[in-house]
Amino acid sequence: MSDSNPAEAVENTVCFDEVLDITLVFQYYERFNEILNNHKSITINAEKVEKVDGAGLQLMASFIKSAKSLNVDVTWSGVSENFKKSASLIGLSTSLGY
Repeated sequence: MSDSNPAEAVENTVCFDEVLDITLVFQYYERFNEILNNHKSITINAEKVEKVDGAGLQLMASFIKSAKSLNVDVTWSGVSENFKKSASLIGLSTSLGY
């Protein structure tokens, strides 16, 4: 029998929709802070993202940096090509660690 809790795994998964921009950043910021405050691991899925702006990418980079400093595991279950290209254009690919 596995020690992992499937409900917890789903609870700590964040799936982005087609757009990750400044209009949605605060919504995700609150969710990420909640996860960090609880020191829970998180899985991020960005495979549907078609459009992402600098604010969205900066939020992700900041969250991942904070997670590392708190020893919170962050894994990516999917990343779209558009997300990767946008991150590369502003120099955040390494910081995002997907």
